[in-house]
Amino acid sequence: MKKIILLLLLLFSCEENKGDKIANIEVTMLRIPYIPLNSYIWETPTYMYGTLESDNFDVEGMVVNWFSDMYWDENDSSGYYKLLCGRCDEAVWYDMDGTTDTTTIDINQLRWVTQRSSVTDSLGNFYNILTPVTTMIGHDEYGSWMWLWWSIEGTVIDSQEIYLMY
Repeated sequence: MKKIILLLLLLFSCEENKGDKIANIEVTMLRIPYIPLNSYIWETPTYMYGTLESDNFDVEGMVVNWFSDMYWDENDSSGYYKLLCGRCDEAVWYDMDGTTDTTTIDINQLRWVTQRSSVTDSLGNFYNILTPVTTMIGHDEYGSWMWLWWSIEGTVIDSQEIYLMY
């Protein structure tokens, strides 16, 4: 587990007082160093979780947004896309036959390997399911690396690199 202290500037308004308030939020996130991909099923579901805690702000209902650098196409199971930069529209297609091709994509037309968002419950807990697919195992001989980022209120909080392996 990794802990991060997050300071968010939140705007509150009351009838008598309008002003800014800084929310001190502590984020505890499960770290996943690797995922052994199943060779007998297409997706390998991997559950992860975290907690938001604050002494001066109610964290229930806060949204944690997720994104990754790996995506796949439901109409083509022979490979996957890996973005060349975070949330951009250029990616490398890695085919199972070992070929690659740099192309322009729309990630909203592809399958994500992470949920797009999670909402915290009354205890500040949030959950995510990663679903890398079998073909993501290989742009090197032993496996490949996937980046996972998460953000709150439009601010990227942290990321982790996850090794996808046999």
